[in-house]
Amino acid sequence: MKGAFSGGVLHSLNLYLGPQNFDLVVGVSSGACSAAYYVTMKQPEPVKSERALSVWYRELSGRQLISLLHPFQGKTFLDQEYLIDFIFRKKVRLESEFLGKRGLPEFRIAVSNLQSHSIEYVKATSTNVFELLKAATSLPIATRGKQWIEGKLYSDAALLNPLPLQDLIEAGYKEIIVVMNSPLTHISKPLGFFTGLLSFPRNWKIARLMRRLHHSNFNHARNIAKRPPLGIQIHTIAPDAPLPVKLTTTVRNKLYETVLLGTKKGEEAAKMLRDFFHIKPKQSEVNVVIATERKKLKTKSIAKKKSAKKKTKSKVN
Repeated sequence: MKGAFSGGVLHSLNLYLGPQNFDLVVGVSSGACSAAYYVTMKQPEPVKSERALSVWYRELSGRQLISLLHPFQGKTFLDQEYLIDFIFRKKVRLESEFLGKRGLPEFRIAVSNLQSHSIEYVKATSTNVFELLKAATSLPIATRGKQWIEGKLYSDAALLNPLPLQDLIEAGYKEIIVVMNSPLTHISKPLGFFTGLLSFPRNWKIARLMRRLHHSNFNHARNIAKRPPLGIQIHTIAPDAPLPVKLTTTVRNKLYETVLLGTKKGEEAAKMLRDFFHIKPKQSEVNVVIATERKKLKTKSIAKKKSAKKKTKSKVN
C-alpha cells in the first residue's frame, strides 16, 4: 500500500502542476492507479482530486481490498474486482473518456508481457484502461498474477523493472520527474527462490527473470536518478524515510499518514519544479509521468537487454 504516498504526491501536482505541462506520463504498478486519475484532470480540481486521494485510506483500509478471508469467499487475497470494477468504474469513477484528449499528455501503463518476457508500455485509452490497471496491479500470490488483454498475457511491470528510467532515456527523454515510494537511497535485495516459485509455479522462466531482474533494475534506476547521464535532468520526489506502511498494510491511520506525507512532498516539489521550468501559476490555482520530447517508447526484450514533466518532459510514477 506504499502507493498511498504517490497518490498524495499526484494530488498536490494536480493543484500546482497539472498534467498539461507534460508530454508523457508512465504508470508502474500501483502508481498507475493514481496516475490515471491525475492525467484525466486538465485543470486543478481539488474536490475530484481529494475524492480520488481518499480512496487510499477510506476504500482500501480494513478488509475491503486485502484479506486472508477472501479465498474462502471465492476471491483472491487482493480483490482486484473490488478495486478496479467497483471503485474505479463506479464509486470513485475514473473519467476515462478524457484520456488522450487535447491538452492532456499521453498516458502509458507499464506491464510485463508474460509470453515475450519483456516490458511493454501500452497506451491507455477509454477502452482498455481498466484492463491495463488490472494487469499493472497483478501481484503474484496476492492476485491471479496475470491479465489477458487483446490476446496478450500481462502482469505487473515491477516483476521485471520497477523503475524504467533507462528505457525512458533510451527513448529520447531528457527531462524526467520520477515519483518513488521509498527513499532514494533504498536498496532492493534479491527475491528469494520460494517467492519466485510461489509467484509463477508454472512459468519457471519468468520466475527466474523476476528473481534476477527485479532488484538489479530497481537499484540501477536509483543510481541513474542519483547520477543522471550527461544531458539528462531527473527530478526525484521521494520520502525522506521509510513509509509507515508496508506492501499489504490496511490500517487506516497509517494509510492516511502516508497520504499526508505524499501531499507535503508533492507540494514542495511542484513549487520547485514550477520555478525550475518557469511555469507561471494561474489565478485559478488552489493551495505519477515522465519524459521530454515526444518519442516512441519501444518495447524491450527483458531477456536480452535490461538495466532497468516545460513541454518535452516526461513523468514516471
